Amino acid sequence: MANDHTNYMKMSKWSPNDKLLLEDLSFNFELLDEEMKSRGINVKWFGAVGDGKTDDTTAFQAAMAMCDMRYKLFVLAGDYRIRQTIENNSRGIYGIGSYVDSGQMGTRIIWDPLDTTTDLLPCIRIRNAGIKAVFEDFGVYGIVQYSSRRLSTWVNKQLFEESLYDMFSKGTVAIEVAGTATPIFRNIITSGVKVGQLLNSTHGHVSSYDCSWNGLIGVYCRINSVDYFYQGGGISGAFCGIMLGTILTAGHRGGFDATLHRTHLGYSPYAIYQCIDSGLDDYNKASSVMGLGGIYTNAPFEQCGEAAIKLLTKSTTSNLRIFGFGFTWSAPKYSSNSSNWEYPLPDELKNPNEKQQFAVWFGTITGTTSFNDSLGRLRKSNAEGAVGTAFIETLTGDKEPDLSGLTIADTVIRRKVSPLYKSMDLQARMQEREHRTLMPVSSPNLLRNPEVLSNWSILNGGILSLVTASQVPIPITNEMKQVIGSNPVILKVSPDGVNSPSIRIKFNAQSLPYQGDANRNLAMQYFILETEYESSSMFKSMGNIIAQDAEYIFNDAITWTTRGWKHIRGRELASKTGLLYEFNIGFIPRVGDTYITGVMVTWDHIGSYSPYSHSFMTSTLEIGGSGNGIILTDTATGSRYQLSILNGNLNITPVI
Repeated sequence: MANDHTNYMKMSKWSPNDKLLLEDLSFNFELLDEEMKSRGINVKWFGAVGDGKTDDTTAFQAAMAMCDMRYKLFVLAGDYRIRQTIENNSRGIYGIGSYVDSGQMGTRIIWDPLDTTTDLLPCIRIRNAGIKAVFEDFGVYGIVQYSSRRLSTWVNKQLFEESLYDMFSKGTVAIEVAGTATPIFRNIITSGVKVGQLLNSTHGHVSSYDCSWNGLIGVYCRINSVDYFYQGGGISGAFCGIMLGTILTAGHRGGFDATLHRTHLGYSPYAIYQCIDSGLDDYNKASSVMGLGGIYTNAPFEQCGEAAIKLLTKSTTSNLRIFGFGFTWSAPKYSSNSSNWEYPLPDELKNPNEKQQFAVWFGTITGTTSFNDSLGRLRKSNAEGAVGTAFIETLTGDKEPDLSGLTIADTVIRRKVSPLYKSMDLQARMQEREHRTLMPVSSPNLLRNPEVLSNWSILNGGILSLVTASQVPIPITNEMKQVIGSNPVILKVSPDGVNSPSIRIKFNAQSLPYQGDANRNLAMQYFILETEYESSSMFKSMGNIIAQDAEYIFNDAITWTTRGWKHIRGRELASKTGLLYEFNIGFIPRVGDTYITGVMVTWDHIGSYSPYSHSFMTSTLEIGGSGNGIILTDTATGSRYQLSILNGNLNITPVI
């Protein structure tokens, strides 16, 4: 360029003054270039008005073209109406400030697209912005007045019950991150859009500082390319704050792996929600999908209307650490005052007696995940349909995770898969265990005889009584006859119709606690018949051993939907101290009688049922004709004697 310029000057007939002028202009252009790099391209240079009425799309597009991936785009205070997607071509966009209040005027982009049929149409698409381009100090405002109270306007109930993304009406996006872009956001606010921030990129590494992402959905992680960071600000939405899906990318389906620090979540029916956005057929074929990962520090879940976290049952959550939930419930139903902080699902989407069942719902959780209580624990709702604090479909891994932040006593874990089950053939192992239950000689029952009514106590109202097999509304099963006999003693629990009772029985010990072996496996079993649902959709039971230092062993609630007797079993969990107090059965329905029989706790493995604290047989023991009798030990001297019958006479012979 310099040589061309020199040659041109030589060829021209300009005077020396003209040459100096041109050189000065060249110098000024260099200064102007530096100035534009520093301050950016001003959209008003290209005719943007910012009055909230004029269509400023063309001006923004022209300014973006001038940015040429070299300059920032500068947007003065005002309301800029945009009607077509602005494809980012800048090193970042910055405004005066994202808020408009009595004290200041901010930079507001009003997103009012001409195209109302395309779903997730963004106002600003950041596809190629270089490394860490900064977008700061402006807001993107859509024109739809989304609200939790009127969610049924934009959410289809039937598809919502199937957790399908198609439940949502079509809508717009404030800012989409796509392609290889790795932007940084500071002091951005969004509202009035279907999605505030759409994560749709292949490289992840998106950072957000002191932003307020809001819409029907605050942040939607559609393509999970991992490594997102949020600090300060808040994420909320009329439906949920953060939504993750199940789309296959980079070898995994869906998920959301992020670090959140000092970021407020909630003020929504769901703070975090997972939907099926890859199609129902794809989801049904998948063995699992990705759940949550990352670190949440000082990220409180506040005013959650239906749940803080609701993940799919096929989701696997690993390497997630939440340092306390800072959790609060929203009111379970709306009042007449629309200005109150109320975020429950409306009755059109969820029946009142089914609301706020659990504060969090997980699929599979691995042992690398932890939820401690440094910022407070989850708590059970006071709503009519409340069941507990946390529901976990499967708990697995080589170590026990820290679940203290979930409030263990109110947590339901449907099943556990221990490392032993993972390393051996599960089916063969289960069959071996079931075979043991049919052996004629039982192991001792560690509980005080459960067939004696006075050994039981009941909490939260209700009456206990004993009945026979002929007095139950549903006959005992063939399995029960094999395990506990044809005429079992059955405990009947009659609740008071108001409270959910629990029943307890102590261990066989002269003084509590019962001194057992530390870290030795325990096993438990019982049969239960519930005649009424505890909730509108499922039966539920939780039997656990209460041990020293607030240990709750087998603290896993089992749920089922078919009526009839249920065989509850627990295996291969141990007490750290071996000091055992009571066996407890909770979650007994508040209405309808419940029947329980065959209650037994043993060391090591499940054995055939016995109510006694010593080995026991339900049938006669016979020693054949070739046998030599039995041998007993004198408890005083320790001497051993053989007892035998000879010609009808009992012989006692010392064993040498």
